[in-house]
Amino acid sequence: MDSGVRFVLDNMEKTLAVIESNAEYLHLKGKVVAEYNRVKSIPYTGNMYEYYLKFKDGKHKYAKDFHFLENYDIISNEHMADYLKQNFPNELDHFFTIQDLVVGNKYSNNEIATVFECSYMGGMRRSHKTNSLVLIAKHSNPLYDDQWNENGIFNYTGMGTVGNQSINFNQNKTLALSKQSGIKVYLFESYKDNEYYYDGEVELYGSIFQSEEIDANGNLRTVIKFPLKRVDASKEIIIDYSDVEASINEKTKSLKNISSDEIKAKAKSIDYSSVSKEVKTTYRERNQYISEYTKERAKGICDLCGKEAPFKDKNGKPYLESHHVITLADGGPDAIYNTVAICPNCHRRIHVLKNKDDILLLQNVIYKYLLDDEDIINLKKFEEHFISKP
Repeated sequence: MDSGVRFVLDNMEKTLAVIESNAEYLHLKGKVVAEYNRVKSIPYTGNMYEYYLKFKDGKHKYAKDFHFLENYDIISNEHMADYLKQNFPNELDHFFTIQDLVVGNKYSNNEIATVFECSYMGGMRRSHKTNSLVLIAKHSNPLYDDQWNENGIFNYTGMGTVGNQSINFNQNKTLALSKQSGIKVYLFESYKDNEYYYDGEVELYGSIFQSEEIDANGNLRTVIKFPLKRVDASKEIIIDYSDVEASINEKTKSLKNISSDEIKAKAKSIDYSSVSKEVKTTYRERNQYISEYTKERAKGICDLCGKEAPFKDKNGKPYLESHHVITLADGGPDAIYNTVAICPNCHRRIHVLKNKDDILLLQNVIYKYLLDDEDIINLKKFEEHFISKP
């Protein structure tokens, strides 16, 4: 750690000590803690100096609140840049840059904001200083369904949480025109809070298109999808299974507040061309909308044995398990037309016996569901996919 960085952290710890020992300043503690959490991930004095330039000359709405620090020989934010320049001149050229980021590594939100000199908030973060656009794909957020397809293209959802999205809205336009404007685009994927896998630089590939998904109010809306490819895809990105599992759990929790009709609409709007993710061993991320819709479609009755679910879960719903007729490991799609809801006993039976008659029966069950629902799109996909048709 640079000496300048160490000084800043020590200075902030002294600030906290003063605030905690004086009741009149306690209302400022939250602001200092938030600031401390941001700067403690800044690795070099050059980055730290750039960070504090924005506070110089009192250019901050809280500047006056912290003038009392001068009475305790503590450097305030507005004077920190000058102090670093004067006392640590040999470290001002120490920088962690975009080029130092390693594809496949995980970074914190603070590190991303520092390196790209962009906002700490949002999924699309424009930085004029580094002429870049940082894209954040949070897989634990069910509102955005960002997926890789079988051709290695990442379909990234645009900005806007409520209502139909517009290609001309804010950073949607920036991304759409990024090639013409010479703006470099970088992608991070997150499965856990404050952990972001770096995918590297990406660029638009093919035509921008529209899809239908659920918005923040639970209404079906039109979203913009930006097809992206990695500029250099030579390095494979290994995702830890525990991270993927955590994101699935978060998505599952969020479905408790969504109606059956909304789950059905979302499940039927899924792009089925998702691709395998490497997570120590090959793993296909299961879409929770499809799983939940399949179980609701069964209405508490096992799709294989025809009996009621053996018990109810802690939310009072009949307990059934989703199962892919052609397993994901065998290349089966995570799709409505390949998924059934079965009791735990039948689930174990299928995996142990691998009985062809059971598979054919389940195909017939799915086919009937699709016919009854007049789901023409998935009926067509079913007939294209399965060799043994009912």
